[in-house]
Amino acid sequence: MQLALEIDLSAASLQAQVFRQIHGLIVSGRLRPGARLPGSRALSEQLGVSRNTIILAYETLTAEGYLESREGAGTYVSNALPDNSLSVADSFTKNTTHTKPIHLFVPVAEEAKRSTFPNEIVYDFALESTDPACFPRSVWRRLTNWRMQSSKFNLTYSGTPKGLRELRETLAGYLGASRGISCSPDQIVIVTGVQQALNVAAHLFVRAGTTVAMEAPGCSTTAGLFRAYGANIAPVPVDQSGIVVKHLPQSSTSVAFVTPARQYPMGVMLSASRREVLLDWANQTDSHIVEVDFDTEIRYQGSPPPPLKSLDTYGRVVYVGSFAASIGPGLRVGYMVLPPHLVRPAVQAVSLLDHGFPCTGVPWLEQAVLNDFIETGAFEKHLRKIRKTYMARRDCLVAALQKHVGSVQINPVHCGTHLVWELPPDFPSAVKLQTLTLKQQIGVYTLRDQNIGDADYLENCDRYLLLGFAALAEPAIEEGISRLAKTL
Repeated sequence: MQLALEIDLSAASLQAQVFRQIHGLIVSGRLRPGARLPGSRALSEQLGVSRNTIILAYETLTAEGYLESREGAGTYVSNALPDNSLSVADSFTKNTTHTKPIHLFVPVAEEAKRSTFPNEIVYDFALESTDPACFPRSVWRRLTNWRMQSSKFNLTYSGTPKGLRELRETLAGYLGASRGISCSPDQIVIVTGVQQALNVAAHLFVRAGTTVAMEAPGCSTTAGLFRAYGANIAPVPVDQSGIVVKHLPQSSTSVAFVTPARQYPMGVMLSASRREVLLDWANQTDSHIVEVDFDTEIRYQGSPPPPLKSLDTYGRVVYVGSFAASIGPGLRVGYMVLPPHLVRPAVQAVSLLDHGFPCTGVPWLEQAVLNDFIETGAFEKHLRKIRKTYMARRDCLVAALQKHVGSVQINPVHCGTHLVWELPPDFPSAVKLQTLTLKQQIGVYTLRDQNIGDADYLENCDRYLLLGFAALAEPAIEEGISRLAKTL
């Protein structure tokens, strides 16, 4: 490690200069207790002074208690700094507290109120969760090693904003077969997940005053993202057939954000008739649709509905998918399928959002291994495994509710990893029940939680409880619901 020191070689007492500057780094907190300093030879080469100058400065700092030498290990900042260093540090802190406030040019959405958890949650029915035990460790490790041992392995490859060509080719084939989306690899842009895809969409479509239609209830963080770009959010109610299209705004050049395959958080599917009306609306109002595909791979029965993108003949739909639910959110790989005329501006937007000279885009190795994971058939095998696992947990959750609570009214759970329970009239409200269960170390969720917005557009919104099941083993589900029932 190099130190941020500047030595005037023409001035006297080089040793004093080194001493004062290292002392300043320590007392200001920029060199923290326990930090290892460079060796005397390395620092002398960096500063262009003699090694004896550095040794003498180190010895003085050690004698005054700022440094300590560990035999065979080097020189470190002392863990017990002398008292006078603390007073200097306090002075430095005080001097920095009177700076002028920073004014942000991009509005930031207000932080939603967070739920207070009085106890550690043991049985967490978390939404959009995954089970780390389901990650295909051995296959992923083997494919990673195979890539690293290949003669073509090059971790220094800087990548392109559009993403690895072979992964885009593989995705084009996969989406054609599994979703019915006809697209070329050139229409696909690899992103770091849904959030980056939405930022790209905002760059493309949103200006100050642009109307963005959002499902209500829906994802509050998405509304905040579009609002930060200057959008006017137009909440559109959701019912058992998805977004109520007759309430879509009629202003031109609008944007609609929808989750038609599995609406978040209510879990309903957009009906075929409404899909047609939604596409006609986009064409007639010169608007665009951002379609996010939540959890279609995790489907327990029947074929998935056709995406809006597969029905789009007007070039109005941007399709967004990711591998967060199917493989794991830590992978940080998603993708966008765009109409041809939007590909170039989308790539430019990705370059602005994720460009670190000379590198850009999602790391090459993750893309390459994901490509091999799909190409070799390992992804399909993995999907079959997690579908079986999560379906068993879904069935266990429903059975536990029926056993401990009685007859329950639940939205259909054909795909995804959480269910929506409409509470009986004689039960406490969802928020009250959440408070009660937290005391029993159980985490359940409501439409009032921070990541869900516009709950009031849904009638009786306080009567719905949300229960995720993917990350809990079946014995934990049984015990958690048993405890929940006792709180009633």
